[in-house]
Amino acid sequence: MQTLYGTLLDARSADECRIAPDTIVRIDADGRIAQVESDKAGGRDVIGGEDRWILPGFVDAHLHLPQWDRRGIDGLSLFDWHERIVYPAEARMRDASFAERLAEDFVSGMVANGTTTVAAFGSPFAKATDRAFSVFARRGLRVVYGKMLNDTDCPNELRQETDQALDEARELAAKWHGKENGRLNYAFCPRMPICCSEKLLRGAAALAGMIECYIQTHGAESIAEASAVRDRFPDLLDDIDVFKEMGLLTPRTLLGHGVFLHQQRHLIAETRTAVVHCPTANLFLETGMMDYVAHRAAGIRMALGSSIAGGYDAFMPRVAVFCLQAAKGMKTHAVPRGTHKVPGPTEAWWILTRGAAEALSMSDRVGAIEPGMEADCLVVRPEPWIRQLPMTQQASALLYTIQPQQIEHVLIAGRRVGP
Repeated sequence: MQTLYGTLLDARSADECRIAPDTIVRIDADGRIAQVESDKAGGRDVIGGEDRWILPGFVDAHLHLPQWDRRGIDGLSLFDWHERIVYPAEARMRDASFAERLAEDFVSGMVANGTTTVAAFGSPFAKATDRAFSVFARRGLRVVYGKMLNDTDCPNELRQETDQALDEARELAAKWHGKENGRLNYAFCPRMPICCSEKLLRGAAALAGMIECYIQTHGAESIAEASAVRDRFPDLLDDIDVFKEMGLLTPRTLLGHGVFLHQQRHLIAETRTAVVHCPTANLFLETGMMDYVAHRAAGIRMALGSSIAGGYDAFMPRVAVFCLQAAKGMKTHAVPRGTHKVPGPTEAWWILTRGAAEALSMSDRVGAIEPGMEADCLVVRPEPWIRQLPMTQQASALLYTIQPQQIEHVLIAGRRVGP
């Protein structure tokens, strides 16, 4: 049995963030949390101390593994970004050995930033996807992952014949989905409607439903994308309407970005499709500012994504801060100025952890530090003055000042994986 000791932070809801000094967390040999109690602990076998904090691991629900080493390349529109950065980055993954090395770097980066669960896109190459899953299995990362699906309007080197793309995805799902005690999950990943035939979209939806896998895609991301979708599917309103028609809106669908949902919010909420908010990427690529407050008010399940490498920062607390600041910016610059309440630090901690787990249908396993949950935990050593603040201010101070180098231990399912 492992023992963690320190100040516990656990966001129980968007409105309640528990902070409990002198907390002991005991982890069973099977990697589950056995006990959480208030007491002091010491000794060589205890991980932590009075100046340490125990946090749930962070969730990054939208990013691209092939772009891991392409972060921070500014000055491109969304479609130019695809042509000059995204497609060349994915094309390299034809070399399965290179893909495996990049997957190793990717996992190291996630762990160093305290991210214990990721929902990420791969490339269209089955061998590269298979190698990545092997790395995830060995390194202990919790993932939702799959090969990119596109059979039209993309470079020839990335385009696949429809049946081949679906057959390879089905074989990968059969091999990896639910493995490692449920830590590995497969996602069918149609890139976006303009890159996929109707046969591919319907096939991905059918296979995901049959095998009970996830679906990942991009939606309502930019005005340019919306225009292209209308040209491709003139009988349908927008890409959300396309997804509905093709059977892709489900409780296990992760819809990246969602900047221009507007009148379709009710449909997303009704189908329990999760929207992954990527605030850093939305501004970095100048696609727009998503109305987080309106989406939440509509009842949409939400998570946060770094959107690497359209987003430049892999540290999820900074992405959460950007979410708060973007909401404040939309309120203060609205005409007339908005009067609605914007999300605060408590909601940020929730959407980094338990809220994101709920959006990914994993809240029965991860996202909280409670008995029976799998022990996806961080032990961090933040600046000591935070503990001297009033309890009501500590969650805010921690959110805005925590740094990756303050993370001392990362555990996934009770196993220490770094940094």
